[in-house]
Amino acid sequence: MNLEQFAKDAGVEIFDCGEGWGGRVGYRTKDSSNCAVCGFRTANAAYKRWLEDTFGKHAGKAVAKLLKPSNVK
Repeated sequence: MNLEQFAKDAGVEIFDCGEGWGGRVGYRTKDSSNCAVCGFRTANAAYKRWLEDTFGKHAGKAVAKLLKPSNVK
């Protein structure tokens, strides 16, 4: 399982924020569907930030090590 698959299984949705955010990609979760985080240039960057926001900086890195490196850069 890679980061994208893990995030999707956890309920993360990637969407187009539009212009004016510094990046067009954003994410929201099924648990908090009225809240969104925007301003990423790539979906992978959004997934990585979600991982850090959810688990914390150090625990997020540990979880990333458990996932296949194909999508964690």
